[in-house]
Amino acid sequence: DDDDDDDDTPKRQTRKCVTKNVSYKEDDDFETDSDDLIEVTGEPALEESDDSETIEKVVDSRIWKKGVVGAPTTVYAVEAGGNPGADFDPEKDEKEVHYLIKWKGWSYIHNTWESEESLRQQKVKGLKKLENFMKKEEEVNQWLAKASPEDVEYYNCQQEMAFDLNKQYQIVERVIAMKTSKSSTSHSEFPSHSSHKTSSSGQPDYLCKWMGLPYVDCSWEDGALISRKFQACIDAFHNRHNSKTIPSKDCKVIVIREGPETETSVCCHEEAALLHWQ
Repeated sequence: DDDDDDDDTPKRQTRKCVTKNVSYKEDDDFETDSDDLIEVTGEPALEESDDSETIEKVVDSRIWKKGVVGAPTTVYAVEAGGNPGADFDPEKDEKEVHYLIKWKGWSYIHNTWESEESLRQQKVKGLKKLENFMKKEEEVNQWLAKASPEDVEYYNCQQEMAFDLNKQYQIVERVIAMKTSKSSTSHSEFPSHSSHKTSSSGQPDYLCKWMGLPYVDCSWEDGALISRKFQACIDAFHNRHNSKTIPSKDCKVIVIREGPETETSVCCHEEAALLHWQ
């Protein structure tokens, strides 16, 4: 009977937890080819300097005379030498689509009109932004074909506001610093292109704050270029810098502030006088 009871009682079985060894070795079929290995020994390869420009933003587009692209289409070049495509005849001359490019590290005053061909020839970076702009323009044209007159008018108003803002970004609001070739070439967080060229005029570079843009978008500009239209801003900067009443960065009041002469609180004395630093 005892044997029968033992048979009826469920028996607890202990199971051992078996840890499976995992191998992280690659299979023989997927061995790394010798051509895929990077050579560590020997002299490191010299990196080629890439001076190609980068597209930051595509601002606008137009149909214009073919080949009229690049530096001659900047605002200051057109003002100095005239519009290179002023004699453009859409019915007779060969034409193509041009895009107004805002370049990375350059202010809006250096925007240029470029064609897709000229951008690819220059091997610029950021061509994906141009492709996105072209796709967006195609979608907008399809929408305008079906939109109501009210929507079309609203869209045109938005385009005019954007055009006015882009023109505003090309106006110097304030000159906040100056540097010459003899000054220390310390690192600056603002873009500067004086290293790419030598100014024949000998004028210093000015750090310009642009109208409608935050101070983070300030840029160093050639003095000869800024003095053409914004000499008043340069004069105002020198007046502030040389003023004996307006505090400047060299003023001792800003740099050095003397502390209290005594550790005793002034509030503890009923007839205490204000200290010189208060």
